[in-house]
Amino acid sequence: MAVDEDLSPALMEKVAYLGAKLPSFRDAHEALGVLLRIQIGLKRVERTTERIGTERVTERESQIEAWSRLPLVERDQAPAGLKPAEVAAVLGDGGRMQLCEREEGATSHWREYKAGVLHGLSSKVHACDPCPAVPEVYLQRERIDKITREITQVAASVETPSSPSPEVPPLEVVPPIVPAEELVLSGYEPPQVIDRNVVASRCDSRRFGKHLAAQAWRLGLFAAQRKAWISDGQNWLWTEWEKHFKPFGFVPILDFIHALTHVYAAATAGQALAAGWEAYVRWITWIWEGNVLQVITELTGRQQELGPPAADDGETSPRRLVADALTYLHNQKERMNYPDYRRQGLPITSAHMESTVKQLNRRIKGSEKYWSERGGEAVLQLAADQLSTSKPLDEFWRKRPQRQPGYRTYAKSAI
Repeated sequence: MAVDEDLSPALMEKVAYLGAKLPSFRDAHEALGVLLRIQIGLKRVERTTERIGTERVTERESQIEAWSRLPLVERDQAPAGLKPAEVAAVLGDGGRMQLCEREEGATSHWREYKAGVLHGLSSKVHACDPCPAVPEVYLQRERIDKITREITQVAASVETPSSPSPEVPPLEVVPPIVPAEELVLSGYEPPQVIDRNVVASRCDSRRFGKHLAAQAWRLGLFAAQRKAWISDGQNWLWTEWEKHFKPFGFVPILDFIHALTHVYAAATAGQALAAGWEAYVRWITWIWEGNVLQVITELTGRQQELGPPAADDGETSPRRLVADALTYLHNQKERMNYPDYRRQGLPITSAHMESTVKQLNRRIKGSEKYWSERGGEAVLQLAADQLSTSKPLDEFWRKRPQRQPGYRTYAKSAI
């Protein structure tokens, strides 16, 4: 079946959906031919997907500007007619993608994109910590060793290249997810996810902070009874929390898994396996119990034994690992009151953020995938929309005819 030069809205929706959903535009082109018996050129699939994604980016930017004009007294209220979530959680992180243009002085085409997950959750408030003992799942040596190596990308005797080759995708700092059922069996029941909405962009951190806040407001998360911001130790994330979320009661929580990896790396640095594991079990138990100062005290003693890191010490040297963990815990100790977070029924890990980055990467990341700034932003937007349970694309397509000059009406049933 051939198509006219102007695609019908129904067909355009299908093209854009497959263009952003499948791993490549070529896959979308082939799927249209096989599933719908429609022959649309490969470049046309790409142009149509990027066009629709760019329209969504424009709509998103208008929503951010509208939120920015809201009086402060209205920003902690849900939009009219929207029931606030019981518990709200905002998580932030990022991934990498290749751009066609290499920035001046850059050694590769790889650049960061930013992503966020906005959750509506359900949980109970407890009179005391509902799980005072560290779950057994965090005391399994082989699993913890694997998690730590994957996150930090370093092992005790292996150096990591400081500049990844342009031909090799850089590793993402994405922790393996501990299944919720394993945590429940260990005695800890995380909050239940009711809905998930995703945002992703190549914009800078200040703009992305507004992007997160505007979307959180649209979803009614600012009006939730209990609110949390969960992140790793990246400074830009805590800066945006302080500007847009702290004033409205979002509790700052350091992702427990990232804390675990720093503690494990420091405990096993320069020690025999048995002694290192013993130190890890003791320290992670204190972290789970909220006694981070005890860990800092022992780590300080360990650093005094090893001495401060030398200028020529690599990232995996014992002195460097211990010093880095000590600095990390000092900087994050106010965000590690895990017993209180569990008592309030708040999440303590960013596992859903990590899995979302993996899902975005299936479409965005690849050694053979090079994006223009415009095209990459457009597909990031559509990929994030498709992962969102609020289905923003449904509203977009419903309202799109009103924004199209000279729009001709087609019957969706024609395709």
